[in-house]
Amino acid sequence: MTARLLSSVSPQADVVERLVGDAVASRIAECDPTLWPRAARPGWVVAPRTSRPLVGQIEALREQLRVAGQVRVVLAAAGGVGVAAEALSDADPRLIVLDTTDPAQVADALAGDLAATVLVVSVPPGEDPAPAQLVRDTVHRAFRADGLDPDEHTVVVTAPGGPLQEQAGAATVVLGPADVDGLWAALTAFALVPAGLAGTDVGAVLADAVAARAELAADDPANPCLTLGALLADAPVVALAEDGAPGLAEWAAQLVGGGLGKDGRGPLPVVVEGPDAPEWADPESVRPGTLTAGLGEVPGAAVTSVGPPAAQLVLWQHATAVAAHLMGVDPTDRPDSDRGPAGQNGSSTPGTGAHFTDGDVDVHAGPWLPTGTSTVAEALRALVGTAEAGAHLTVHAYLDRLDDASAAVLRPELTRRTGLPTTFGWAPRCLPGGGQRDKGGPADAVVCQLTGDAEPDLPGELAELQQAQARADAEALAERGLPVLRLHFTDRVAGLVTLARAVQQL
Repeated sequence: MTARLLSSVSPQADVVERLVGDAVASRIAECDPTLWPRAARPGWVVAPRTSRPLVGQIEALREQLRVAGQVRVVLAAAGGVGVAAEALSDADPRLIVLDTTDPAQVADALAGDLAATVLVVSVPPGEDPAPAQLVRDTVHRAFRADGLDPDEHTVVVTAPGGPLQEQAGAATVVLGPADVDGLWAALTAFALVPAGLAGTDVGAVLADAVAARAELAADDPANPCLTLGALLADAPVVALAEDGAPGLAEWAAQLVGGGLGKDGRGPLPVVVEGPDAPEWADPESVRPGTLTAGLGEVPGAAVTSVGPPAAQLVLWQHATAVAAHLMGVDPTDRPDSDRGPAGQNGSSTPGTGAHFTDGDVDVHAGPWLPTGTSTVAEALRALVGTAEAGAHLTVHAYLDRLDDASAAVLRPELTRRTGLPTTFGWAPRCLPGGGQRDKGGPADAVVCQLTGDAEPDLPGELAELQQAQARADAEALAERGLPVLRLHFTDRVAGLVTLARAVQQL
């Protein structure tokens, strides 16, 4: 089966005609690097075909692990691989994704049956392996404490010659391609191995992807990737909702954000909860020109992609590549996503010292915060007050996306209360996509970071790295001139209650 695009809106006719005349669809299929200013990692184009040898390898490994009783997959991932694996696996509960070093979330993963667990460490090229390595070392200590051999419970997915391969020891190693980026690696070993070991039919996934890719290569006005790509290139905001494969809208939003948000340009992708979300129910009042995009048949969508998850992945990849061509940017290049602080002026960034404490929340901010601010509600109002015309609010939650899930529930209410399109992302999971857009796209964000203390009996390095990631990202955003408010919960439950009350006071 292939992906189809249902659309009640159309791009300008001359744009599609120009794309057809320039043979953009077939040139993408042929991996023509001249379509973009440079092609950093173009391997995604041929991945559905070149990944075919993985089918037998993954099936054999899955059977070997099943016989050994290892049917639970914990994935230590980076660069969007975890989001892709979840989308391909239909959020199978046998797959537990750790694309964070949040101590509480790591502790939850270790609370399961370790004898039945296989750890998959998957880090695509260009990603910082340190967080996944720290999670690996933590899980290995837990294996040894239970009398288990970590090598017998570990699969490493890496590009040839990388540090993970050198450190693999006797663990199973599966090599992925060197010419793919994390968010574009959805149909390579980096996402297919963890999804396949959790039970996904990798052969069927790749068959759907190959069929979709063949149709998307046509230089035809009816080609859905040309229509969707032209619409993405022209939209200020893209609101995405899903009905079907969990995680598909999140993956698409990260792909669009990271693929198009650079050189001061790029649409703002916003994952919404459904038809009742303000960016969807009344998009013109939130931001004129908003494109509502459903992955699966979501009521009220201006454009809808339907089909198997893998086919929709391919459609959104090709459409984002088309949009990048129209915008004159390289979709696979993320020059700003991991940019650290350019300066060390602690007075201009949310540094280590709290400006004030409101109950169980330490509040950190830059000089934009008015003197005398003393509550979380006042700080939020001040942050929103810095927003200029065309701005949006982005929330990055360096928390446990399972136990602290109530943080995400606040997203639509923030839009309603502030009138600003509001994005919400679990960090650092969201940084390869949304983070690239925040640092490289239009400088139109006001940023709220959520961090928190955690109590589990795990090495302090996990929390230290998580907090360091938050601080480095805050500094990079502040150096760009964006106001950043960091709310640190010394007690997560009480802190989230304080935040919820503050939102109600906006």
